Amino acid sequence: MTVAEQVRPTALPLTMASAAVRALAWCEARRLLRHPAVLVSLALCLTVWAYPTASGLTEYPVLHEEDQVLQLELLLPAAGVLLASHMAVVRAAREGTAAWLATLVLTPAQRVAAHLLALLPVVALVATLAGIRFCWLALLPGAVSSPSAAELATGPALVLITGALGVLIGTVTRSIAAGPITLVVLGLVTIAEALFGYMASPWRRLDLIDSDFGSGDSLPAELMDRPAELHLLYLLLLTIAFGALALLRSGHRGRVVSGTAVLALVGVIATGAAQLRPLPESVSAARKRAEEAPAALHTCVRKGVVTYCAFPEFIDRHRQWSQITDGIVRRVPDSARPEPITVRQRLAPITTPGPGVVVEARPNRWAEDDRRAGTPGAVSVGTHWGNGSDAADDDVSGYATALARRIIEGPSEANGEAVCGGRGILTVWLAGQATKESESAIRSLLVRHYGMVIGFGGMLETTAVESPDVNLALKLLDRPADEVGEVVERHWDKLTHPATTSAQAARILDVPPPAAIDSTEKSIYSCPH
Repeated sequence: MTVAEQVRPTALPLTMASAAVRALAWCEARRLLRHPAVLVSLALCLTVWAYPTASGLTEYPVLHEEDQVLQLELLLPAAGVLLASHMAVVRAAREGTAAWLATLVLTPAQRVAAHLLALLPVVALVATLAGIRFCWLALLPGAVSSPSAAELATGPALVLITGALGVLIGTVTRSIAAGPITLVVLGLVTIAEALFGYMASPWRRLDLIDSDFGSGDSLPAELMDRPAELHLLYLLLLTIAFGALALLRSGHRGRVVSGTAVLALVGVIATGAAQLRPLPESVSAARKRAEEAPAALHTCVRKGVVTYCAFPEFIDRHRQWSQITDGIVRRVPDSARPEPITVRQRLAPITTPGPGVVVEARPNRWAEDDRRAGTPGAVSVGTHWGNGSDAADDDVSGYATALARRIIEGPSEANGEAVCGGRGILTVWLAGQATKESESAIRSLLVRHYGMVIGFGGMLETTAVESPDVNLALKLLDRPADEVGEVVERHWDKLTHPATTSAQAARILDVPPPAAIDSTEKSIYSCPH
């Protein structure tokens, strides 16, 4: 006779059973919080947060993007909770104590309910840590925009749903390998989205995270077309469905749980189908307007002789732009100080349905938009800034060189052709010495460029300079800026004259003349020699 047959427990009254379930839930919660999988995943998540912070990669966050990136980062503790919750449910089978559990007063369904309730403390811990992290990002001086409450809530919801999935798997099969296998499958799906362009399809929204971010420009929030509230509801309904199914699998026969499971699954289907809609025409039209004619959508701030115009969520970025502006203007002689200049934020062209996939710039339409706005010759600047990414470096170096060229040549001469001779050398030096960020951005581009002509500005309007002239400017950046600045101020008229060659500028600046360009390597942007 088995232990279960020898001892037949009597069912507890409802109030006593509820207290017992809560007591067991609290015990399982403490075990969950101490589980190696949870501790390691939390440590990895904290490391993911700490490394970019220590490296200066989070200095200029766009908060309506960071709330989405946070979801990706919280997949780490979500994975740990999935493994830990699954291992907790199959613990008795793993340790050979399942028969003894049958002697206890709690039914299998009540024990599963306790495992589900045990998820709440760890979810609360993750939400607290994520909240602290996001508050820190929001308080950074370079932060712009504002987050979405639904996007922020989605991160902790991911931990809850994976925990419920772990409990469900434990009631379906007692195999210890089921949890890790499920985790591997979910990981492969997430990787496939990133590698094979699945993120461009609306079907991606049926996954745990709506991973349509991180590609192309940082868009204004209203152009991103993310049904965040609907996706959060989808996840919560799926969590309820997992929990109800786990209770049913463990032997619960109540109509309330059965009805909850059915209603939750119906809600999952409905909210999932609602997310599969194509890109609305209104969003597509708004993206086109923002891409081709942004002036009407901009908010402007005037500082000195420069007016900065940007999408409202990004207008605070003018503080960083003005630092580069001031760093360039301080090297310009009083006699050559620029007339009023407008700086206008641009979006690289967007292809639908993805948010900001780059194809080609449209400077001609931008020029028309500037003329209609009464700001001809506006200097372009992008939506990325200073976070260490290639896109951010391109926007920083592109703005710095475009502004330097605008000051040197004036609004009528700046066009798509390369800036040559002394003007090219001076453009890169002025841009690089403006701030530490602009110098770092220019140097980072040289690691990534190919060919004899370097284009600053990424997919926005490009300032093209021949590689030998750029290398000469870098030698000047290695010298004290004030020392070079004195020479530049004395010989400004000569260095900015269109007829001044690179060799003549090199003699004035006391650096070796640039190397000659092989005629076989010249491009349409090469300067006449």
